[in-house]
Amino acid sequence: MPNPPIPKKKRVVESLAHREIRNTLRRIAMDINKDLTVHEFNQEQLKSLGIRVDRMALDETSPHKKPSYFAPYPAHLLTLDHDEEEEILQGKYNGIDGENYMSLTDPSGRAHTMDIHLRYHINHSENYCEEERTPWTSKCIGDYLFMNGLYKSFPPAYGCSNTTDLDGSTHPHVKAVMWQGLVAKDSTILRGELSPIVEIMISQFLQTRFVDHMVAPVLIISLMGFKARVIEAYFKDQTLILRPSEMLDFTHANNAGFKTFVQWYLGPPIGDTS
Repeated sequence: MPNPPIPKKKRVVESLAHREIRNTLRRIAMDINKDLTVHEFNQEQLKSLGIRVDRMALDETSPHKKPSYFAPYPAHLLTLDHDEEEEILQGKYNGIDGENYMSLTDPSGRAHTMDIHLRYHINHSENYCEEERTPWTSKCIGDYLFMNGLYKSFPPAYGCSNTTDLDGSTHPHVKAVMWQGLVAKDSTILRGELSPIVEIMISQFLQTRFVDHMVAPVLIISLMGFKARVIEAYFKDQTLILRPSEMLDFTHANNAGFKTFVQWYLGPPIGDTS
């Protein structure tokens, strides 16, 4: 009896517009890396790279400034367990008030401390959400195709502690938590924010499952010293758009800030990416 015919794989055809987006993002990545001594980009430098910066608000009081491709997990369904945090992490997060002679007080050291507590709250909330949440993946960073470009080991270093995407071909959205070795100004974007965003986008546009998508939104939570912010990024109308939120201050305990970050990390994808 003859063997059944092997089914042919569906041929994936990339549109010219999709390819042009990939090529433009690659050019931006190359331009970013032309001068590796630049670790912080001002508005003029960003404009010369073909990047537009628009402000973003994380609260509901400014609906016209809220993120375009990400929504928060409802605040009333989220409760952070600070008593368990204190037990497991041997203390709650208190910023500078929790430092001692053994503490790392450079920006990356303080960002790492903040990151430990943020990751605890993210993991705890994933397990104890009151309602069903979006099934964001939970894998080792090295198992994601976009892991390249998420780290720089020499000063000022930066890196990624958490990242997530969604299975399937419906949503090309990606989220990441980044720690930084510098503290940005409100008007600047760090290399450790910009470069990972661009590399993630390029990786998403290289995946055949997203060949029909023309937008690959990225949301990062950027931790730097005692400061932190959220940046939404997407490529649209031949322009890379970065939308940083205001800086949140973690110099002292900031439970509301942690809750805000958990909301945006666990919340669902939105928006038309086709």
